[in-house]
Amino acid sequence: MLASRGMGAISPSKMPKAKTKRRRDDTDFQQFAEGGEVWNKPRPKSLGKPKPMSPQKKSKAKAMAKAAGRPYPNLVDNMRAARKS
Repeated sequence: MLASRGMGAISPSKMPKAKTKRRRDDTDFQQFAEGGEVWNKPRPKSLGKPKPMSPQKKSKAKAMAKAAGRPYPNLVDNMRAARKS
């Protein structure tokens, strides 16, 4: 499978797996897990407890929000700023 534009390369082992289900009329289909927005999902336990952002990362998040025309950073801006070093 080719990687989508903007998402980066996704290794085949990381691709979501499908469950094969069978209907009453003997037709099989594959059902994938339903995705969702990042703010509707719980924090992964593997990340541990959240840590406060440094002032430099806060200013990066504020700059991203300002570039996008928002008055203050949202969750996605904060996540991007925290991820980048």
